[in-house]
Amino acid sequence: MAEENAPETAVATTEEQTQSGLPRGEQTVSIADSGPARKSITIELPADRIAKRLEDEFAKVQGEVSLPGFRRGRAPMRLLKRRFEASIREDVRGQLISEAYSQAIEDHKLEVIGDPDVKNFKDIKLPESGPLTFVVEVEVAPEVKLPDLENIEVVKPKLEVTDDQIDKEIAGLRERNGKMNPIEGEAVEVQAKDYVQGHITIKAGENAAADAEVLLDQPGGFILVNGEELNYRGHIGGIVVEDLGKLAAGKKTGETLVISTKGPELHENDKIKGQPITITMKFDKVYRVEPASLESIQSAYGAASEEDLKKAVRETTEQRNKIQQTSAQHEQICNYLVEKVELTLPEGLTSRQTSRLIRRKAMDLTYRGVPAAEVNQRVADMQKESEDEARKQLKLFFIIDQAARNLEIEVTEDEVNSRIAFMAWQQNRRPEKLRQEYIRSGEIENLYLQLREQKTLDKILEKAKVTEGEYPAK
Repeated sequence: MAEENAPETAVATTEEQTQSGLPRGEQTVSIADSGPARKSITIELPADRIAKRLEDEFAKVQGEVSLPGFRRGRAPMRLLKRRFEASIREDVRGQLISEAYSQAIEDHKLEVIGDPDVKNFKDIKLPESGPLTFVVEVEVAPEVKLPDLENIEVVKPKLEVTDDQIDKEIAGLRERNGKMNPIEGEAVEVQAKDYVQGHITIKAGENAAADAEVLLDQPGGFILVNGEELNYRGHIGGIVVEDLGKLAAGKKTGETLVISTKGPELHENDKIKGQPITITMKFDKVYRVEPASLESIQSAYGAASEEDLKKAVRETTEQRNKIQQTSAQHEQICNYLVEKVELTLPEGLTSRQTSRLIRRKAMDLTYRGVPAAEVNQRVADMQKESEDEARKQLKLFFIIDQAARNLEIEVTEDEVNSRIAFMAWQQNRRPEKLRQEYIRSGEIENLYLQLREQKTLDKILEKAKVTEGEYPAK
């Protein structure tokens, strides 16, 4: 039996095209473990493949360029080599490395996460004779061994809709659909629930001096001044400040708020991530929300009376409660899987992967009917979480991915469009506009992953052992 870390070696000789359109060619590939969920890929390209590519590139150049004294396509090869050889060899080097790497990944069905690390890339030269050998290290999806997915014990929380809750929902609708009125005058004093507009900057260092490095410059930024009912928590420049409401309330326009703090552990900017920073905001304008009239909310819901509005809001709330109940059951399944599965994660937990997880969480909150302002607050909270929590979420991602494969879960385009339509309805937007926005921003991939995860957990839930009771759903 082969040793556990013995390299896997193979020769690919097909002359077909890869699925990505890159040409195939003969190459020798050796793959070995180089760390947790990390592979070292050694690729050797034979001399004839290098020579053939150089020949093709020189022929292409010969047909495209004109040299003084020669017609297009008639310049002697010796002159072309003297003039273009260095740049052509550099181009061919890059092409061959990229093509050979892509071919190796496809041939050996490696699930690569993150960017490849070509060792000593700058020092790699095309040899005058003989093969070209180079090494690429990649992080790969870890191997996942799933536990039994049947009869997982799950509590379905009881969520009843009360008259008091309906009244609060309607009050919330009036607030969210209200008009933000600017408060005119000089030295306007900030109150709880006000929106404040001003110039936000984040500088490097604790109690940063005026000439400190500027990490964020955001003219016209907004903060919401939360009061006691939300524990005064808020976010400024995307960073959570626990007592922002206390610090901002009572200040006046024209004044500057200065906060010396530590950047979130999961921030995408390494100069902010876990580093001492100073946030400043010059208060320029105060806006106060004038709640929308009850009549306008009735009109938006197509309700003929207040009783009809309450009935419509009750139906919406009951629908949201069902989503919350399912989310709570999904959460319990996820906790079970994380606890039962042993998994070694790649060492390099990249900011890009962490940001992707946060965006998916934000999309899930939107689907569950959480208001936009609260979604922004929770995103800021998530950035504040420790890397341990991020690794837990990444671990869960790989577990769910493997479960989806085992259960043969697929997501159709119709399902994606249906989810977009539902979220557009929640946000009172046109579905086609929201879809275009998701495509432009790349969020359509996160939506697909969210749907795949939910369908996977739904499938597991079908065979779970469910009882009704109290569960502290988040």
